[in-house]
Amino acid sequence: MKKQTARPASARRKRRLWKRRIAVIALLLIIVALLAVVGWLLIRGLVQAVSTGDEPVSGASSSATVQETTTTKPTYPTISVTAPLTTPRLVLYDMTHDTVLYSKDAQAKCYPASLTKLMTAALTAELCGPEEEFTVGTELSLVQPLSSTASLQAGYRLTRDMILDALLLPSGNDAAYVIAVHLGRKIAQDETLSDVDAARVFVNRMNDELLEIGATGSHFSNPDGYYSPDHYTTAGDMLLIAKNALQYDIVRQSIGKTSVSYVLPSGQSVSWDNSNQLINPSSPYYFEGAAGMKTGFTDEAGHCVVAYANRNGAEMVAVVMGGLSSDQRWADAVALLNEGYAAEASHS
Repeated sequence: MKKQTARPASARRKRRLWKRRIAVIALLLIIVALLAVVGWLLIRGLVQAVSTGDEPVSGASSSATVQETTTTKPTYPTISVTAPLTTPRLVLYDMTHDTVLYSKDAQAKCYPASLTKLMTAALTAELCGPEEEFTVGTELSLVQPLSSTASLQAGYRLTRDMILDALLLPSGNDAAYVIAVHLGRKIAQDETLSDVDAARVFVNRMNDELLEIGATGSHFSNPDGYYSPDHYTTAGDMLLIAKNALQYDIVRQSIGKTSVSYVLPSGQSVSWDNSNQLINPSSPYYFEGAAGMKTGFTDEAGHCVVAYANRNGAEMVAVVMGGLSSDQRWADAVALLNEGYAAEASHS
């Protein structure tokens, strides 16, 4: 009788490996099959959802309709302005419906003059509480010759609301520099900064703010708008700057005042009149519903105004830049606002 020999260990190992491979392959096939089923169910569900649009099917028809998503924000088409407008750069904005109704060369580079002060005012409202005091000092030396001023003198102390009125009503370049130096030191947290360095910190903050609000066609080099080749904007950007300033109730209140009189915390009596003819009832350019904003003029900028109006809750902003005369800017601002409210009435 022959003696049976045992299989070598290597053969047994190969057999076990083969069985494991078969088991793994089988498991993978099962997984693939399950994934295919799940994928088919998901695709079927998505197709069904898209085809029905989550809307009930009307009538007996089995055909599905796809409904497009539409915005709910009311908008008006751009209006056709019939009034003769001679100012080179214009924008009319319906603030209530967030719609630009009319524009003319709104992206052309130009100079803002004292319209700049709307950004200075917005930053003052943002960074200061109502009781914060501003002391007039040596920064008055930074005010350029022939500037419009609020007749501030060294040693005057003003609250935030007072300095805003000094800035916005008589268009005080002196007030602009008092604000810039005060806030520049506050931003830098360094009271030892020189007037020039503190003003530079503030102007840098102005430019940061321009980028934040999307006014990418603008660059400012001072807080008051005095002409400089690298201090420029566009009419479209001035609309963004105006909208930014109108966020602040204190700015809205200030721009709407025809005149103010104060006794300052330092004891002096001051009075300022608003240069905006649209809110002056005795002006031939008085506009019913006008609520102020800002004027500006330099030889390079021409005659400019940003006009804000609120008539029965309907808000409009007109930007007029580069007028050849003061009368031209007022006439075009009134014409634009009239066109805006005519469009508003036709849609109400």
